[in-house]
Amino acid sequence: MERYNRRINSAKRRKLIAAYKLPGASGSGQLAPVDRDDDFNAAVVNNSVISFVEGMSGLNREYTRKSYLLASSYVSDVLKISRGTEAWYDEFINVMISLGWLPVRSSFERVSTSGKGLTVQLAALNIIAATVTAVSFSGPLLTALPKLAADAVEALKQQPASFDLFKRNSSVHDGGDFGLASCTESNGEIMMVLVIYSSHGVNKQVGVPFIEWDSSSFEAFSGQTCLVLNTAVVNEKTVQLMRESAGDKVQLAIAKYRI
Repeated sequence: MERYNRRINSAKRRKLIAAYKLPGASGSGQLAPVDRDDDFNAAVVNNSVISFVEGMSGLNREYTRKSYLLASSYVSDVLKISRGTEAWYDEFINVMISLGWLPVRSSFERVSTSGKGLTVQLAALNIIAATVTAVSFSGPLLTALPKLAADAVEALKQQPASFDLFKRNSSVHDGGDFGLASCTESNGEIMMVLVIYSSHGVNKQVGVPFIEWDSSSFEAFSGQTCLVLNTAVVNEKTVQLMRESAGDKVQLAIAKYRI
């Protein structure tokens, strides 16, 4: 699928970031400086796990985490669209586009599972691998990006604070909903391969962690996309604007860790 050609200039992007202000964000006050020494290569952001290849700058990682936080929180907290639905996914992609991300391809569909006892975790990782192949990544990225996501999930289980955040945010009343993303940087662009995985109509409470449940035991859906961001749009001012728009949620909804 061809990339979107639409680009948003810096002035318009700043206005859009301000427009996506979350409830409780003050819009003023002293903000912490951008962490230039950020070398954490994985993070829980709301109910998603985002991993980064080695070599990405701290500023680019910070923009990625905060744009994802702002988009996902805005759709859930401001627009009040139910997570795990196609409407939520479509609006999330629209907000990401306005923050500078361009989808190479994107879809939302029912998950077909094969093999009894396939865990939700493995099913989601298989979708990431299929998405990487469909986008026609070449060379080491074909194996590196799915492995990066897998390593991030396994490392997460050894991080009590980060794992508790993920468990709280990925559980919904009738199932579970979470995202897995792997990010790389090449030729001045950040590329994010993202899978949103959700269940519906679970008759009994989904156990914790949700990612270890048999994926054939309930109806599931996934949103799959590859997003590209021109790093020229990333600077300290835009990161600070995102912090201001998100307010305290920046500290409460992001937990960084190492793989």
